Amino acid sequence: MNVKITPKGMRVSAGKTQKEVADYLGLSLTQYQRKENNHVRFYADEIYKLSKLYDVPVSVFFENKVSS
Repeated sequence: MNVKITPKGMRVSAGKTQKEVADYLGLSLTQYQRKENNHVRFYADEIYKLSKLYDVPVSVFFENKVSS
């Protein structure tokens, strides 16, 4: 059974608000909410920053499969 780790799940587990994470990434709250809710994709530099914020490897943000 695979458990999907999401940016929202990590944020909630870390006890951070959307505003705190948005500020950390240099985004507006609305921009961050759109990314967290999968309306817009995170950029590579944002994924890197999230991995540092939550102290996890970048690979947790990617599924094992590569889509074609």
